[in-house]
Amino acid sequence: MLKKILLLIVVQALFVFAYAKDLQFSGYTSYKRSGGVMNLSADTVRNNRRQGVSGDLKIMLWASTQKYRGGRIHGYVVAQSRIGRLNANNFFSRVSRNASFYVPPRGRYSMILTLSEYRYGRYEIVDYINYNRRESF
Repeated sequence: MLKKILLLIVVQALFVFAYAKDLQFSGYTSYKRSGGVMNLSADTVRNNRRQGVSGDLKIMLWASTQKYRGGRIHGYVVAQSRIGRLNANNFFSRVSRNASFYVPPRGRYSMILTLSEYRYGRYEIVDYINYNRRESF
């Protein structure tokens, strides 16, 4: 019985490790508009890599006609801010950045917060949050 329990724990640990993201949001995230300024916040941004340092990181708020599921994103960047580079096995806590707000074309949009890393000459999305509520602009 003990062997079965230990095997189950090992399998679960491997499953979690296999699906852990290198760079990720952790905890609560939000966005709040005040006039022409958008505040973007996250409890934590983590670098789960074992060594090295990330590329430059950026948080971006997108307005899209559909929820994001990975790959290429289609929509409008309504706010963005660089948050810097992050050492392996480290994190930024209480991330909060004010950024200029850019109004997308008139419509109703899903809002998506992305974490992007600069690599290979461009920013690539490494994590994202789809918000449930839709916004009208």
